[in-house]
Amino acid sequence: MSTMQLETVFVFICVCVLGAAGRSAHRRGPRQEPYKQSRLRRETTRVDGGAQKSGSPIFRRSPDMTKSPMTKSEQLLRIDDHDFTMRPAFGGPPIPVGVDVQVESLDTISEADMDFTMTLYLRHYWKDERLSFQSSNNQSMTFDSRLVKKIWVPDMFFVHSKRSFIHDTTTDNLMLRVYPDGNVLYSLRVTVTAMCNMDLSRFPLDTQTCSLEIESYAYTDDDLMLYWKKGNESLNTDDKISLSQFLIQKFHTTTKLAFYSSTGNASVLSDARLNV
Repeated sequence: MSTMQLETVFVFICVCVLGAAGRSAHRRGPRQEPYKQSRLRRETTRVDGGAQKSGSPIFRRSPDMTKSPMTKSEQLLRIDDHDFTMRPAFGGPPIPVGVDVQVESLDTISEADMDFTMTLYLRHYWKDERLSFQSSNNQSMTFDSRLVKKIWVPDMFFVHSKRSFIHDTTTDNLMLRVYPDGNVLYSLRVTVTAMCNMDLSRFPLDTQTCSLEIESYAYTDDDLMLYWKKGNESLNTDDKISLSQFLIQKFHTTTKLAFYSSTGNASVLSDARLNV
């Protein structure tokens, strides 16, 4: 499942200003020759046994200070050996990405704004053989948000969302777990406010269905296929979740296709539904 495709300079200018200073030569002939010789000696220097004119200095290459040294774990994963701007198995069949959601809280439902806000744990599962590594005990490695910026991760977004953010106290609430065979678990804690079109003609005895839709922003279903990792059990909630003015009936999952005329490609869309 997927969506649209997107396409995602550092100019270093070195200006060398050369200056030359000279003295006025003595007017009388016998004094000019010594002056020419000393001037020639000033303008010619020796570097490693060879002559180098002043005004053409030798620039020694300095180390790249913008590139931080790789950690041992990044060396184990061979981060620099691959182009992670491309999806795994590019050119082959679409990569399946499993999704499951743990709803932490249902914060608000607003009839006036016709939206709802919830905080959830969004987890992605996929396989990237470029990240496979040797392990004597078959244990996984867990990383924080710093490695997430260096590898490929699914570009999920919430359809019809008004606002959303990833929690960052005390650090970014992101987790990446990599297994020796290249399987990856990517989890983040996010709060999202999304639209919920409500029919209030029977208010206050109405029932509303609010959908939180998850979709890939750049990839069509030729490159990425979304699916619920555990089927209908992929959406979990806390039984204690409640609202003062609403009675939560049930959470459930559905899957559908979305078509965008601007790209001409069909993409698979997953959504989570809340009946109140």
